[in-house]
Amino acid sequence: MQFLTFVVPYVGDGMTIAFNAIIHVLISHGVAIGVVSLIVVSEHLGLQQPAWEEFAKRLIKPAIIVVTGVGAVTGVGIWFLTSTLAPRAIASMLRIFFWPWFVEWLVFAGEVIVILLYYFTWDAWKGEAKRRHLVVGYVYVALAMASAFLITGILGFMLTSDGWPWDESFWSAFFNPSFLPQFVLRIGGGVFLGVIFITSFLLFSRQEPDFRRRALRLLGAVGLIALAVTGLSALWYFHVVPSVFKEFAVFSVLTQHLSQHPELFWYGNAAAALLLALFAILALSRTVGATRFLVGCCLVLSIGFVSEFERIREFIRGPYLLPGYMYVHQMLLTEPAYYKHAGLLKNSYWYNTVAEDRASAMSQGAYLFGRNCSVCHSIGGLNDIRDRLRGRTRNGVYALIGNTHRMVPFMPPFAGTDREVRIMGNFLYEITHAHALSGSPSRFTVVRPEGRHE
Repeated sequence: MQFLTFVVPYVGDGMTIAFNAIIHVLISHGVAIGVVSLIVVSEHLGLQQPAWEEFAKRLIKPAIIVVTGVGAVTGVGIWFLTSTLAPRAIASMLRIFFWPWFVEWLVFAGEVIVILLYYFTWDAWKGEAKRRHLVVGYVYVALAMASAFLITGILGFMLTSDGWPWDESFWSAFFNPSFLPQFVLRIGGGVFLGVIFITSFLLFSRQEPDFRRRALRLLGAVGLIALAVTGLSALWYFHVVPSVFKEFAVFSVLTQHLSQHPELFWYGNAAAALLLALFAILALSRTVGATRFLVGCCLVLSIGFVSEFERIREFIRGPYLLPGYMYVHQMLLTEPAYYKHAGLLKNSYWYNTVAEDRASAMSQGAYLFGRNCSVCHSIGGLNDIRDRLRGRTRNGVYALIGNTHRMVPFMPPFAGTDREVRIMGNFLYEITHAHALSGSPSRFTVVRPEGRHE
């Protein structure tokens, strides 16, 4: 089945999905798992020390607003964006993971119901009923963990599909090599994010000095353990990632601009990890002033680590969206060879149905760019294709498009005939040349493979 091709201007398809996904991960892990789990633990401590229950009660309302508001909206946003911008990939994965996704939707609905019950019965269930209220809290934590469990199997498959392309077994797809380390990594990272969020609230809100120091010590201990779990599981995770993918990890973060200095990646990550560890140690030692000074920086670093992990995980599997099955531009591994002979334009149902000017070379070039390149590149925005082509000749652009998969290993092969390579090459050359001339459009010409101009 063919789907309509949508291109997000300036930002690009991939980055649009990534921005929404990073916000959702910060909430679904840092708040839904980390913060709420620590709220439940705080309420449990409140059975013996009432100050802990009062602290937990002040946290639960903003946590619920974030989880059921922003978290739910960004979760729906992932489905909307991926179904719009990567429909074929989602359709393929639904055939493989229908039941885990279906169960996860039920689990998420259960999370919302339980956390609302937890909030609205907080004051009603006191005394002997308080333990019943705690059970509701722990049920929510279990559901949040189950949601992460179900989603991790699907996300892991997108990088380490292992033997699925051959045996097509659901079990080998879901329990793929990176499933367990990624699950532990996400739980550890979520708890550490929760520690950062709650510590920020603790340090910048009115609290009794004695309680602040006691709470800071507990949060520091939990944070130090969570950080150690996160670091060890990250090493475990990248150990099971295929070597052919791991070699792109540094480039994915430093990009082309800084990739000649890989030491920046290692020094930067090591310094950031040490600073996070220092923060946890200072909190454990109840050093309020120094911890308050570091917490803002550590919050930014934690968000940076989440973004870095998501960036690496998405980037290094290139040129594949589903390794062994589908390229990043949503074509099966066998299709570029087919389109090289049969042609992409005449075999694209939606282009031939809805395009207003199918004979226009600019229209054809724009469509070929959208199908082949827009998942990573934009025109005039992030990862601008014109920056990659500036200074190249018309024939140089043509030669580059036809050989990108040989020159750049994380880019998929162009899908189309040699004539379509020329059409897209001329389109890209013209918009790059016009941009170089400060927006003065030049005449667009189609160069036939044999060299004649039209």
